[in-house]
Amino acid sequence: MKQIIFIAILLTCAFGACSSDNDGDEQSASVQAPSDITIERMGKTKVLLRWKDNSNNETGFSILLRKADTSENIEIAKVSANVTEYTIENGLEEGNIYYFGVRAFSATNTSRAIYELYRLVALGDEPSIAIIGSIKANSTCISSSYQVTNIAGQTNVKYGLCWSTENTPTINDQKQNGPEVAEDGKVFQVIPNTLLDYGKSYKVRAFLTTSTGTYYSAESTVSLETEPQAIQLTWNKLTKSTLPAEIELYETTSNLNGSNFHAWYAIGDLSTGKVEVRVHIPSSPATIDTQSASFNGDCYLLVNGGYFYNGNHTGIAVINSIKSGSVSAVRGSLKTGDTEYNSMYNVTRGTFGVDASGKPNVVWTGTDASSNVFYFDRPLPSVKGENKYGIVTNENPTTAISWSPKYALSAGPVLLKDKKIPFDFTETSKGTDYYLSNYEIIPYDIFGANVTPDRTAIGYREDGKVVIFICDGRITASGGATLTELAQIMKGLGCVGAINLDGGGSTGMVVGAINLDGGGSTGMVVGDEHLNDMTGGNRAVVSTIGFFKKN
Repeated sequence: MKQIIFIAILLTCAFGACSSDNDGDEQSASVQAPSDITIERMGKTKVLLRWKDNSNNETGFSILLRKADTSENIEIAKVSANVTEYTIENGLEEGNIYYFGVRAFSATNTSRAIYELYRLVALGDEPSIAIIGSIKANSTCISSSYQVTNIAGQTNVKYGLCWSTENTPTINDQKQNGPEVAEDGKVFQVIPNTLLDYGKSYKVRAFLTTSTGTYYSAESTVSLETEPQAIQLTWNKLTKSTLPAEIELYETTSNLNGSNFHAWYAIGDLSTGKVEVRVHIPSSPATIDTQSASFNGDCYLLVNGGYFYNGNHTGIAVINSIKSGSVSAVRGSLKTGDTEYNSMYNVTRGTFGVDASGKPNVVWTGTDASSNVFYFDRPLPSVKGENKYGIVTNENPTTAISWSPKYALSAGPVLLKDKKIPFDFTETSKGTDYYLSNYEIIPYDIFGANVTPDRTAIGYREDGKVVIFICDGRITASGGATLTELAQIMKGLGCVGAINLDGGGSTGMVVGAINLDGGGSTGMVVGDEHLNDMTGGNRAVVSTIGFFKKN
């Protein structure tokens, strides 16, 4: 049975102002009118009417019907209190236009009637949407292919996936718009786990809306697979005289999944007002040691920051509330011989930042055609090799959130969002390097199931404390970490949000001016100490982030 074969002209007016003209009843303050009427066509002349119950004292609801070419409103049925749907099986004629209405009533009062205008068109001529195959899920997303038909000449076309823990989800439940339709009308789309909960079973449908209607596919039931668990390592606290009480430094040489591993993390308490997180972009590339020393003792701890190309930072930076940079469309592959080398994808980038009060956050950041910066609580779910999303706007991938960071830096991918790891290495049908949830289209030298370089990451705990992490990689003493392992480690450190920073040859942590790592640009500087291995030299970087004395 086709589900929705309705052409709907949505009237947000719902005839509230016209209710006395339509049904003769004045609105009562004591009984709230329903809202959010949806209509789903269940057959040639059979429709399912749904609404939102906004009252807590109704006796029931009246179901109203009027042909668009008449002025007579007919009460066709009554249902009991708390009922929010009714199936109309008789009295409708294919091709007619109807006002469908609902009003609440009690023993003494009646709400205004809320209407929606719909037209039943001939079966076979209406737009439609149908799932291809089965809807699937892994630990990080739900994925589905669907096909859209008969949308030529339609306007205001939107489509995507909607879902709910209840039966028969609609666009009034959770939804996500899909990417561009292919020439054959097919679409592949994923729902990130940032919009889902583990342990819940979801009903999922594809939806299609136009200026004249809303249509749905058949329903599927699906659940996320088990999420990756936190990795707990044995950490030893280090004493550094250059660090204030608000910053603690730890080191581990615990094996990571059976391999040698050497890592450090610092945790900073910003709540006392003595320490803050800052982002720095030098006038020209410089080592983290040099950058740390340039602050004349105000820098307690510094690590390498975001990605760069040709000596310039790529992505977004916010310094003293001033934004710079942009998030450009990216190549599907950096391998010149790859078919994806010339394929460009719009993306959002993982971003860490703190506001003026020191409150940290992890978001996805994107820019529109005018380089306006937007922040989102979910990624633009681009999938390499599949349908492409349009350029980011304040409504794509969703309504942008209001966030005013004082300092922020983009890199990626997001390692943790609300304690969830939003990526894994499940491949699509396209094969190697085509992942379901590499939404930021991070390149192969960073993203991959077996890629284990030096890593740098920054995140925050539920108590607001900020965690900065580095590990050595690609040396005998430390084999590095995959992105999944990195996310699990950050989760084990108590982080609820975290992003991956530039790693590999860029990784480093300097404490004061001592480099704790050292191969290439990766490092952590604490005071005057560079902590990590420096066998490969000390590479200049174009952005850094760390803990500073608050002015």
